[in-house]
Amino acid sequence: MPTYEYECKKCNHQFEQFQSITAEALKSCPKKGCRGRVRRLISAGAGLLFKGSGFYITDYRSDSYKKAEKAEKADSKDSSKKSEGAETKGKSATASTSKETAKSG
Repeated sequence: MPTYEYECKKCNHQFEQFQSITAEALKSCPKKGCRGRVRRLISAGAGLLFKGSGFYITDYRSDSYKKAEKAEKADSKDSSKKSEGAETKGKSATASTSKETAKSG
């Protein structure tokens, strides 16, 4: 539910009112003894928080989600290191086979 700003035309009292979108606009000033007519003001509003360098909802995930994501990234790094190690072993085996072929030829 939004917060609306109002201003009294009689006493210039400004105030905010937390109302439903479907609720009718207020008509009279709540200041004691005034009861002048009020008008709804156009305001900048609030409710959005932009923190840090990004503006994505994923920046504000729960702690448990962040921990699971870190664990998943760590697992993927471990598996990529293992596959790199296997590739390196495969390359050295291929290189030694090539050297042996060159010596015998």
